[in-house]
Amino acid sequence: MKWINGFYLTCIFLCATLSTSATEHERWFHAADSLFRDGNWFEASILYERSYYTSTDARGRILANLAKVEAMKEMGEFSRARRDLQRSVTFRGDDTLRKELLYQLALCAYLEGDAAGARSFLLQIEHGFEKLPGHRTFLLNGLVIIDEQRWDELKPHLDRWFQETNVTSELRDDYLHALDLLVMELGGVPSPRDPDRARMWSTFIPGTGQFYAGSAGWGVLNAFSQLAALSGFGLLVWNGYYIAGVFAGLGPFQSLYFGGIRQAGTLAEQNNKSRLDEFQTALKRFLLNVAAHQKQ
Repeated sequence: MKWINGFYLTCIFLCATLSTSATEHERWFHAADSLFRDGNWFEASILYERSYYTSTDARGRILANLAKVEAMKEMGEFSRARRDLQRSVTFRGDDTLRKELLYQLALCAYLEGDAAGARSFLLQIEHGFEKLPGHRTFLLNGLVIIDEQRWDELKPHLDRWFQETNVTSELRDDYLHALDLLVMELGGVPSPRDPDRARMWSTFIPGTGQFYAGSAGWGVLNAFSQLAALSGFGLLVWNGYYIAGVFAGLGPFQSLYFGGIRQAGTLAEQNNKSRLDEFQTALKRFLLNVAAHQKQ
């Protein structure tokens, strides 16, 4: 049903003329608002687009574009929303709308996974306007800092956030102390384990590469399995079962040995990502809690 409605709305959009009055532009906009409130984001996005093209002034087009982006974000279409915003990036008529446009571009870039792109738009906000950015811009900038692993910049950024948003010195000190405690509880900034070093350790001493990678259980299992296979080979050869010893003992040992080397490197990469994700998630949750308290 959703796509049928979208088809009809698209047909209306394509068949109608663009030389319409401001009243018609507002009618399309209000109709889209109604659809948006009802959760019909796909249909709303089409009518916002209609409103964009029927608007006779730049401000109306910007408002329609921003409203359409909200509908697209609800659908998770961050890449498309970012592309739609790009057509309005040259707008200069209103600083408030211009700042909102850049913020939405930064947010869509961040949600799309492009932290560097988000940072470029945030820098334009910081250096392009006299009035300082608000809480949400500081929050997004902090999230970008965490994603880009610029750990040394996080605490100064948080300090500036509090100073620029008139947080009391006592509360600012409490927040900064809480950040220090959180980093200590997490064991500090995670230091990555070198996958090549993990493989090297397992090459010379089976199981130690897994220990180095942070997976002691896999290290014990791999070392014990190789020892058992090698012992089985020796026992079979001792009793004169040479061929059986090769296939039942030496073959599994060789497989476990080289497999253990590969596994050590893979575990190092996986554990690096896991510890980094856990660290970043905890810091992001901290920033989100700070932003929530600031709004109260």
